[in-house]
Amino acid sequence: MIPFSRFRHSITFRITGVFLLLLLLTAIGVILSIRHFVKRDLQEGTRHEMRDAMGRLESELFQLRSELSLFAQLSAGAAAIEEQGSNLGGAAAMQITLVEQARLRGIEIDTFMSNHRTNGPLTEVLERAFAGIPTVDYVIQGGGPGRLHLVAAAPGRRHGKKRQVATAALSLGREFLRRKRASLGGEISLLGKGEVIATSSACQECLECLRKILFDSRQWFLLESGKSVYFTFDCKPESQAGVATPFKTFDGKTVAAVIFRSRANEEKALYHTTLGVTGGSLAFCAAMGAAFFLLSSLAFRPLTDLTRLSAGISEGRYGETVQVKGEGEVADLAQAFNRMSVSLKNAVQEISDWNRLLESRVEEKSQELEKVHLRMVEVEKLAAMGQLAAGVAHELNNPLSGIMGYSEIALEQFRDKPPERITPQEVAKMLAYFGHIDGLSQRCRAIILDMLKFARQHTEELKEIQLSDVVRQTLVFLDKSLTRSKVKVIADLPGELPFIKGNGLQLQQVFTNLILNAAQAMPGGGTLSVRTRRNGGVLEAEFADSGGGIEPEHLNRIFEPFFTTKPVGEGTGLGLSVSYGIVQHHGGEIRVESQPGRGSTFTVVIPLSPQA
Repeated sequence: MIPFSRFRHSITFRITGVFLLLLLLTAIGVILSIRHFVKRDLQEGTRHEMRDAMGRLESELFQLRSELSLFAQLSAGAAAIEEQGSNLGGAAAMQITLVEQARLRGIEIDTFMSNHRTNGPLTEVLERAFAGIPTVDYVIQGGGPGRLHLVAAAPGRRHGKKRQVATAALSLGREFLRRKRASLGGEISLLGKGEVIATSSACQECLECLRKILFDSRQWFLLESGKSVYFTFDCKPESQAGVATPFKTFDGKTVAAVIFRSRANEEKALYHTTLGVTGGSLAFCAAMGAAFFLLSSLAFRPLTDLTRLSAGISEGRYGETVQVKGEGEVADLAQAFNRMSVSLKNAVQEISDWNRLLESRVEEKSQELEKVHLRMVEVEKLAAMGQLAAGVAHELNNPLSGIMGYSEIALEQFRDKPPERITPQEVAKMLAYFGHIDGLSQRCRAIILDMLKFARQHTEELKEIQLSDVVRQTLVFLDKSLTRSKVKVIADLPGELPFIKGNGLQLQQVFTNLILNAAQAMPGGGTLSVRTRRNGGVLEAEFADSGGGIEPEHLNRIFEPFFTTKPVGEGTGLGLSVSYGIVQHHGGEIRVESQPGRGSTFTVVIPLSPQA
């Protein structure tokens, strides 16, 4: 099973994530669009419902106008019959019936004579009726919440110069509005300019919102122009929607009839619609995401196999292949990858064969180079022996001359003398001559043994040695040669230095080359400072001469084979090269510092033994 930390970085996971993100963004856009259109439709539906309710209110008010006019006319007719005295019983019954029906409808019936005096707009209505003009209109009369009335005035019979007028009035107050509230489906309010005339609502906050909206100069201007106004407002605990329709009173004042109700049903419908669309969209996104994930997993499975194959190739498992199904770019890629894997396997096999062949060839060449190196070491050693030959001959000449001298003296003294004539004193003298001859012979033997030791074939065996002892033995071996070259040696060879792992004979050859080179750099004699020391994890053997130094352009070449600045016949050019190879074989190096006219310093650096 693939760990989630690795799976979340897979191409399937990423592409599915991008697809789901785009799908969710699209779903959000669709949800917002649907919500917008549903909200608009719901608002439009509420607007139509409010306008329908207002239409019904206007229709009912129109019917009331007709009823009131009819009641006024009937009342005037009943009064006329009663005054004529004909059918008094029928007139009385008719009057009683009208009063009863009016009471049931909240209508107040009354009669007035032309000499009756009232105050306010009602007087103007009566004046029209006294003039014989029937009138039905809205009248604001008196104070209090029921001061808006719908009044119908019908002229009756004349009594001389006087006329009787019958009126039917309906108060459009709180009780009337509350009776209409149930049938219209909302609260009803009647507003004049700057005041609430009557209302069925007990919500003071709603009335305050109505005042703020409708008493605004622009809104009231629209109402005075005869236009209806639709509006919404937020009121705790629910937002409201309302419609206001204006009408004129008898004296020309504008009164707005307002119907408003809660938008809870609209908001509830919008909420459920949004919730349903959101749930459906999320379910659709989840289903599409799962389907896309499965399809992408199938589509990218070859890439997963190729990734696994790539990991195997990186671990060295060449030649593995994946199964190719179908056609298309992924199948072509898988086939190309299979060919590459097989080609890599073949190439690696060929490289392995070449490596084995090269290893065998390198081993052969390394052995040949080792033999060449050993030959070069011997050649350089022979060259060094050649340089020492004159000194060795001189060293051997002196003791050999002494041996010959003592031998000749003994022969002259005892050649012709019989043994019986030899005295004890002469025997003692002969023994002294033999002692001198033995000493001189031992000296010749030591010189020859040193030469043989130097000329001996070197082995590659490394063992624990003391660097100061090897340098000291080399100086003893070269003492006579240095003395003849007038070279003064200043040695600082401490014996408490730690041991190193090395070959003493090979290192002695290195030190011999360096010392002889220093002596040759001082043809008129000079000083050679030799010292050994410890410097961290290495031991150093330093050889500093007071010769003419090395030119800067030659410093980078002095360790090259066959490079030499000596005259022809005085050097092979192999000494420093062979010496550097020996020191490298010991894991060390040779450092050189030189300035023309101020001498040269060669430092042999060899690492300490692990146990040191």
